[in-house]
Amino acid sequence: MAAAVTLSQRHEVEVYEGADRLRTDGNGVLLYPNATGILGELGVSAHDVDGARMQTLDLVADGDSRLMRLDLSRLARAFDAPILVTKRGHVLALLAAKLPEGMVRFGKRAVAVEQSADGAAVVFEDGTRAEGDVVLGADGHRSAVRRLVVGEKPAAYLGDATWHGITALPHEFAGGSRIHSLYGKEGICVVHPVGGGEIYWAFELPFKDGETVPPRADGSPARPGDSAVANLRERFGHWTSTPMPTLLETITDADVGVFPHILHGVRENWSDGAVTLLGDAAHAVPPRLGMGLCQALEDAWVLGRVLAQRGVGGTQALRQYEALRWPRMRKMHSIATMMGRRNLPLPPGLLRVVGGLLPMTSYQKAQLRSLSNYLNDDAPPLPSRLVSVA
Repeated sequence: MAAAVTLSQRHEVEVYEGADRLRTDGNGVLLYPNATGILGELGVSAHDVDGARMQTLDLVADGDSRLMRLDLSRLARAFDAPILVTKRGHVLALLAAKLPEGMVRFGKRAVAVEQSADGAAVVFEDGTRAEGDVVLGADGHRSAVRRLVVGEKPAAYLGDATWHGITALPHEFAGGSRIHSLYGKEGICVVHPVGGGEIYWAFELPFKDGETVPPRADGSPARPGDSAVANLRERFGHWTSTPMPTLLETITDADVGVFPHILHGVRENWSDGAVTLLGDAAHAVPPRLGMGLCQALEDAWVLGRVLAQRGVGGTQALRQYEALRWPRMRKMHSIATMMGRRNLPLPPGLLRVVGGLLPMTSYQKAQLRSLSNYLNDDAPPLPSRLVSVA
């Protein structure tokens, strides 16, 4: 949707969505300064976002014993843009509102992509087709465009999943400005506000394809009839870290969703002729990195710049897009591979020592910059708009 907004400012754009309606649900998302900066350029200011500004991210052992702290307010000052948490669907709705009425056409499922001398075309399940100078596949990690054009295997399961949800929580944490990453031998749980008295919560646990209920406390798979919440309470019920007791009392089975951790093999070339990929269709990563939406916005920002160049054809611009994004994506893939391994951090005592010795905020600042074209202004400038006065 971000690509549609930025490209519609200078081009004729058509958006085809496989779902029957705009999907405004989804998980909680962290918007680093590159994301909030890009959204600002698209006309979505921080004040428009119904979420919360974050000041700190703490890695916490049971009992609220802090092991590491990331100073998010310092990062926001360094890049002169806020760090927000909100709902993914809310961001999608804000972007969709920037598009002209009727630009997004729903219920259009791609079944084929065809190249031509003048561009490319997409054939849909209902027999209709759409032609354009370029085709952008932004259809998620199960991307039909990726499968039809690149022919690559689906994203690989990594053996873990996030069992997560968004819940109204009667606790002061829901109105705060902290992200807690709770850590123990039982697993990892990340919690943060998303605005409106709600919090996003995510338990990371082992996963096998097809499972819909988290494993039991002893590590054995869930049995038929098991309750997702009951299994989470059995495993984490003795945790006292904020806001775990209230959270486990409040959530219901209806709140619990599952997102398997996956990783795409990132190619140096993910385009074919006049067709390219962006977002999770190009580079799905596990949620531990916390940058999936941020990187999708980066893709859209770079595409908007390269396709706005005068005298540069669509196919040539897509090659430039790949060349600009590939070094960042290769680095993100390496980090995601390391963070996606099925292991927990160091023992709490050693982790506290490491957290005291390493400049975590400075490290994260350097990492954010290394993964961002936007923060480095690393893309062709937008051409000036000519105004004729008679």
